Formats: sequence, structure tokens, C-alpha cells
Amino acid sequence: MRILLIEDEEILASVLLKSLTKQHYVVDVVQDGQMGWEYTQSTNYDLLLIDVGLPKLDGITLCQRLRSGGCFTPILLMTAKDGSRERIQGLDAGADDYLIKPLDLEELQARIRALIRRGDRPCSPILEVGSLRLDPSSCEVTYNNKLLELTAKEYSLLELFLRNPSRVFSRGDIIEHLWTFDDPPQEETVKSHIKYLRQKLKAVGAVDWIENVYGLGYRLNTGRELGRQGEQGRQGKQGGKEKSQVVIPQVKEQFQQAMGGLWKQYQGLMVQRLMVLQELAAALSSKTLAKELRQSAEREAHKLAGVLGMFEQDNGTQLAREIEQILGKDGDLSASEKRQLLTLIEDLGNIINLMGQNVDYQTSTAIAPEISTRLILIDPNLQLGSQLQQLVECMGICWQQISNLEDAKNFLQTTLPDLVVLNVDDISWRKESLALLSDLATRTPPVPVLVLAATDELVERVTFAQYGARGFLVKPVTAAQVWDVSSQILQRTRSLRVNILAVDDDPLILAALRPMLEPWGMRMTGLENPLRFWEVLQSTKPDLLILDVEMPHINGIELCRAVRTDPQWQELPIVFLTAHREMETVQQVFAVGGDDYVIKPVVGAELLARITHRLERSRLLQSLSTKDPLTGLANQFQSNRDLQHLIAQAEKNQQSVCLAILSVTDFRQINIKYGHQAGNEVLQRWSRLFQSVFCSGEVLGYWGNGEFVVGVSGLTKTEVNHRLSEILTTLRQQIFTAFDGDRFQVICNFAVVEYPNDGLTIQSLYQVAAGHNL
Repeated sequence: MRILLIEDEEILASVLLKSLTKQHYVVDVVQDGQMGWEYTQSTNYDLLLIDVGLPKLDGITLCQRLRSGGCFTPILLMTAKDGSRERIQGLDAGADDYLIKPLDLEELQARIRALIRRGDRPCSPILEVGSLRLDPSSCEVTYNNKLLELTAKEYSLLELFLRNPSRVFSRGDIIEHLWTFDDPPQEETVKSHIKYLRQKLKAVGAVDWIENVYGLGYRLNTGRELGRQGEQGRQGKQGGKEKSQVVIPQVKEQFQQAMGGLWKQYQGLMVQRLMVLQELAAALSSKTLAKELRQSAEREAHKLAGVLGMFEQDNGTQLAREIEQILGKDGDLSASEKRQLLTLIEDLGNIINLMGQNVDYQTSTAIAPEISTRLILIDPNLQLGSQLQQLVECMGICWQQISNLEDAKNFLQTTLPDLVVLNVDDISWRKESLALLSDLATRTPPVPVLVLAATDELVERVTFAQYGARGFLVKPVTAAQVWDVSSQILQRTRSLRVNILAVDDDPLILAALRPMLEPWGMRMTGLENPLRFWEVLQSTKPDLLILDVEMPHINGIELCRAVRTDPQWQELPIVFLTAHREMETVQQVFAVGGDDYVIKPVVGAELLARITHRLERSRLLQSLSTKDPLTGLANQFQSNRDLQHLIAQAEKNQQSVCLAILSVTDFRQINIKYGHQAGNEVLQRWSRLFQSVFCSGEVLGYWGNGEFVVGVSGLTKTEVNHRLSEILTTLRQQIFTAFDGDRFQVICNFAVVEYPNDGLTIQSLYQVAAGHNL
């Protein structure tokens, strides 16, 4: 766990640092409040330990500043003053606890442990999963009552996983949590610590408790029958290297079921391919081998080599590849090559026939029919659930209602819905509701949640947004209101999903790619006929393209070359699939503009990792062109496009659209008087507040020069003004501190205009707003 200690007394800071690091906490130490503020803006901490009497920015003011900026990290204040007034001031400023100097170190440790485990998720002081037990008070770890001797970093790693059992941590995440700024390691260092922690867990019987989610990071395996799952998930890097990566259990199970179903569906195609090879074997025996049959058999062997390994038949892939290599040689076949082919074809036939006999066993678990959208309502109001179902029945969509929180938590352990509507007031235990919200938000991929709350208070909106809510509605609500916001959230999350176009003439490859990619929020369009490529490319507008190298009529190399000559698609990431391993093919892939390649048979974990890496680069470039780098909001160009789309939708649905323009008064003078750093702080704090409050489908943008824009559909000017009033009060009450210690407040001008009453275009609406003394 990572702690920021802000204390200007060097001796006390040294004592506290020694005490905290002895408890395996990672501690950053700073000496003044201004530096403390800057540290909190650059990384996430599990706890802030703040002295009240700090230079530059005192502890109480820093606490107020953090809370008003949307920071909910636990804060423990320390002071030498034993007065009720100071304690009240600290708690009113948002501190979670308070200690009087001189400090009792054991009491300090106990209060820190309580705050770190508190959050809004009640839990025992002892961290336990199955027989694994970690006691933060004694820093002891046991498994089946056997004591584990762990290094400080190994202990911290295990504690991080135990406190976040459903979260996937990338190596970068782990570095951020467990290393200080002045001690940054290489990512390979994380890999080594993971390896040694696994070895020590395995030595006491905890096998494969830390999983690799390939391309994403690491997570604790809290699934059932861990040892058995570990054996199933092992695919083998030997010789002391990391074990092969596994996917999240429910995703892995879905994939295995889907592959079993695919074998059953395409068994006839496999047999047809085998029959061509058997026809070749008969021709070899009768010495009547035609050139066309040899070429046809080579193609079928190539296709079998590309798919058998996807069904865990690596031996079949190897046999098919050897057949393809022999048939691909120039000249006539020698007697020994013919004998070898006959043996290889016979062995391959035995494997395929055996798979056919076992197909019922492989698919013993029925594959659920595909549901386009999975929606969950967690609410005891059965009437609301019935009305929601009636609204969407004609669309082929199904709402599943769960009336209590405990049943919902159990159900969601094995289900990945597209959206959850969560009533946080009618369900018992608010803390458990927040814990569920946090869990869904940190899943991979995240599950969007629409919160139904009893009160429309700013602190409520900010709190739920902090825990990951994507939408917020105030009760009482109608089914139409819930569905309207739900559909907006679904539209937004779908737009965030990766859209992939895969082109391969083998229908089995395309069918197998779908269960590999779609559980991770990737929508895949499969295309067998490469001659339709340009038409499908234009209609699907993919974020990434997967191309098979060898296809009839036109191959993947030629398609890639055509894509790279078009300005619209020059930056589109392209990943190739190929069964060829020779360097000539690889060089061709990169020469025509390919970004990466994957060898068939495709391993889902490897493909996912390569896609993720290419998309990260693509998203970075897109973010630079559409987002304001300082506020993180859409820039003027992008938000203008979003507003135009919002108006078009409102016109279609015969709704109004309100445009709110909020401007920092005398923004240029703030930069001149207090410095650009102070001006940047104003913009960033406002941006965080707006993003916390407006999370129900509104358009948010920053247009430069201290000017923010918010677009809201379906509300009148009066309603938007009412909604803004509390936000504006918060903005005006905020106190900022310049680098030299000067404190200042910011005045906000704003105007709300309405489409179509005040204007029909963004420009005309803006002109009306400017006339309101913006």
C-alpha cells in the first residue's frame, strides 16, 4: 500500500518513514503542503498522512483543497495542538481521522490500517482468501497455517492483490502502488518479484494463485478449485520462465465452451479437408497423382495446420504442417517422401476422427444462445422491471431483474452484463452498494452502471462518479427515463469498444476469433470473401484490421498495400495472420505497412496482447487530436462535432438541447498575476468536477481561454439552470493557492441557451450566449 507523508519536521518524518516502511508500506515524503498537493495530482495513494502546521500550504487548507477537487483518498491529520477547535476544523475540512502529537506509533499504525481497509467496503482486518491469510498488524502471511517468509516487496504485492481480488494490475499499476518516485524499477523487476512470490506460494501448496491476464497484467485467482484451474490454464513456458497466461475464469470458460461448439459445427468441414488428403494418399498408392490434386491437398493441409492447434491439438497442427511442407517442394516426390506422407496422413486422420468421437464430451456444457444485449436491474421494484421489459421487448433485448444485493453479487460473479442499473437506496447497506459499483467499474472490461438515488445532491453525484458510475438518476423515475439514459450509456460504451474487421477465407478461423475477442469488449466483423473487402471496410469503419496472408483471388498483402495508399486509412492498425514462419513472409508483412503478425494456429492470449499494444498507440494518437491535454475534455473541434450529433438526435426525437457556456472570469489576468501553473490548476479542478457531475450522456468540452461547454438534451433552460446552481456555488467557494502562497478565488460567468428557441446552429447559440455577458 502506498502512503504520502507530508511533514516538515525532519526528525519526526524520519521516524515515521522508518516505522511505516517496517510495516511494508511504500512511502513518499514531502516537506510542505504545496509539494504535497503536486504529488497527489500525479499519482494515486492509499492514504495521506498530513501534518497541520505545514509551510506554504497548511494541512487543513490542503485537506479542503483535495476534497473540493474530488479526492476521496483517506486522510489522517497530525497536529501538536490538543484543542477541540483544531480537531473540528480538520474533520470539517474532510479529514477521516485525527492524531495529537507526540504520536504513539502503535496507535498510528492501527489507525492507518483501519483507514486503508475502510474505504466504503467493510472487511475484516485480516485479509483472507481460502487458506491464504495475511495479517497487516503483524505482517505475517500463512497458508494452511504454514508461515511464508516473504521479502518486503513480495509481501506488498500479495497485500495489493488481496485487497483488490477482482482487479487486473498492469506492471505500470504495480510500480505506481509499490515503488516511490525516487526508486522507479524496470518493468522486468516486477516480473521477477511476481515469479519469486509465485514460487513461495507454490512451495506451501498455493499453486497458480497469481494469474497473468495476457497483455493486460496480473490478478489474484479467487476462483474456485484454484489448483485444478491452474492445471487447466497451464500451457507451458518451461525452464523456470513464467507460466503461460490465462484469461479471467468466466471468460476462459465461455471461450472453451464456444470452441467445443465450433468443432461440432465445423466437424464436417474438417472431415472434407481430411478426405482431400486421403484422396492424395490413395493416389500415391496407385501412382496416379495429378498436379491439381497435389496443390489442393497442400491448401487443405495449410488450413488444417492453421486451426487444429486452436482446439488444443498441437500435434495435429504439426502433422498438417509437415504434410504442407513436403507437398510444397519443387519436383516429384521421392519414395521416402511418399511413405512419410502416407504415415502423416494416417496419423492426422486418427486425431481428427478421435476428436469427432469426443465431441459430445467436449461440449457437455450447453452453450447459451447469444444475447445481443445483457441488461441487469438490481431493484426490489418489480413494477419498474416489468415496464422496462415491455419497452425493449420488440428490440429482442432482455432485462433481468434481481431484487436484493446479495443475490446480485453472486449472480455477477459469473456474468459479464452490458449494463447494470443499481438502486442504491432501496437495497440494504449503502456501503455494499458502493463496493459492488467499484467492483464492476474495475472489471476487465468495465461494466457500466446507472445509479438510481433518492436525492439530487452534488456530493452524491461526485461520490458515485468516483466509484465508477456512468449515469445518475433521481427517484422517482419512470421506465422510459431509465431506458433513455441506459440506451445513451450503451451507445457511449459501444462507441468506446474496439471495432475489428477480420478477413480470412477460412470460416472456422473467423468463428474462433469471435469468442477470443468479444468478451474483452471488442466487436468483430468477419469477412470470408476478400473481394468485398473495400465495401465492408467503408461500412464498418474498424479500429483495427486483421488480415490473413493467403487467400484466393486477392491476398492479405495486396489488401494491406491498397489500404496504405488511401489517406483515410493510412493510420489504421493492421495485424496479419499467417501459418508461414519463414522470414520472407514476415518481411513482406512489414514492407507493405503491416503493424504486427500472429502465427497460426492463433492463441487467443497472444492475439489479444498484440491487438492491445497496437490499439494503445492508435488511441494515443487519436487522443492527441481530439482531447485537450490539460483538462482531459474533448477539444473545441471534437466537442463541436459531439454537439452537432446531440442536436441531430434531439431533432429526430423532437427534444430540446441546452448549451451551457461556463467561463473563468479574467483568466488571462490570473495567469499574469499568479502564474500559468495556478491557471492550469483552476482548469484541471473544474474539469474534474464537471466530469464527476455530468456523467449521464452530456457533451463536455473545453474551448480554450478558460471556457467550458456542456450540452444537455431533453431538459429546459430552467431545469439546466437549477442543475447548475449547486455546481456554480461550489466553483465560487473554491480557494486556490498560487506558488508564492497567495490565495485567490475565481469568478465564473455562465449562460444557458436552448436549441431551437435561441438558435439553430452551434455558432448562433454561442452568439446568443455571448450576448448574455459571458
